Amino acid sequence: MEQTISVKQILIDLLSIKDQVFKKYVGNVEYKDLLDFLMAKDYYNEEDLPLPTLKQIEAATGLRTYRIRRQLEIIYRELLNGSLEFNNVVISFNVEYHKTYGHFKCSRLIYLPRIGENMRLPFLKAKMGIDFFYVTDVRQTFEGETQFIEINLKGGFYNAYWHYRKHKALETGEIGLGEQYDLYEFQMKQRLGLRG
Repeated sequence: MEQTISVKQILIDLLSIKDQVFKKYVGNVEYKDLLDFLMAKDYYNEEDLPLPTLKQIEAATGLRTYRIRRQLEIIYRELLNGSLEFNNVVISFNVEYHKTYGHFKCSRLIYLPRIGENMRLPFLKAKMGIDFFYVTDVRQTFEGETQFIEINLKGGFYNAYWHYRKHKALETGEIGLGEQYDLYEFQMKQRLGLRG
């Protein structure tokens, strides 16, 4: 059974990588009007700019709604069956220790740290009061032609048992989702009957 995909979602998805869409179809006369419209404004990143409806695209391009829908579906299918390129990388580190927060970016990493790995960052000691951290989360986002990597660090050393116990407590409701941000780690441990 073929899955039905929302044309609105296809439009949003294509706008998130519109530079790649443009590069692939720039010389294709059949898609010129649609591409010109999509490239004219940054509908994906501008919060004050509402997503255009098919009727608005029709009014601006002169293309019929069914043709717009068809072109969007074809472009989407071809892009997903082809090869996308994310040649740019932005790496951000978010650091937390006892409700003190820091942030820095780096342009290149030889090795991408994984959850649970420990690292020493002596250049953060003045701000954070500590220079040893562990990775709590790694998130990656692919937009435009850029891969965004966000690495979250917490002061201290990784403890596999605490990682397991904290996530179990979150799943079972022993600790509320909001409380994980409001409480200090030692307070969560005390609530769970662990050594704080």
